[in-house]
Amino acid sequence: MCNSSPSSSFCCPAPCSTPNFFGNNPTLMAIKRCLPIRTICQDEAAPVPVDLLVAPVGTPAPSLASGFLSIINTSSVANDCVMTLIVTDDTGAATEYTIDAQSSLVLELTNVTLIQIQCTSAAPPTPDVFCTATVEMDLQYTAGL
Repeated sequence: MCNSSPSSSFCCPAPCSTPNFFGNNPTLMAIKRCLPIRTICQDEAAPVPVDLLVAPVGTPAPSLASGFLSIINTSSVANDCVMTLIVTDDTGAATEYTIDAQSSLVLELTNVTLIQIQCTSAAPPTPDVFCTATVEMDLQYTAGL
């Protein structure tokens, strides 16, 4: 459940248990976020990914986000762009997932430090070709450790 404006794509963290921010007991927090993606198709030789989630440096593993992420790639099958999701976990390992146009991907994530998306093409980039998608994140993390 979102605790901010229903028309907003951003939901503020909501406690899943009784908050205890100043005591010794950690609190499980939830983030539910749904957002549209529209990113220009870039040259595959030097793509610049778009950050969807970034954990602060030094975040302890129990406080990193875990949960589910789904992406629906609504891009046209007529364009030559490839959508790639890059997920980095607490070990530093980055895993790449290719999401074809007009398809979807659902992932269960654990101890995420970075989530990025990029759109690339082997053809020279043009300013009017985009990848579009809907991203939904349902993540939990522990606060107060």
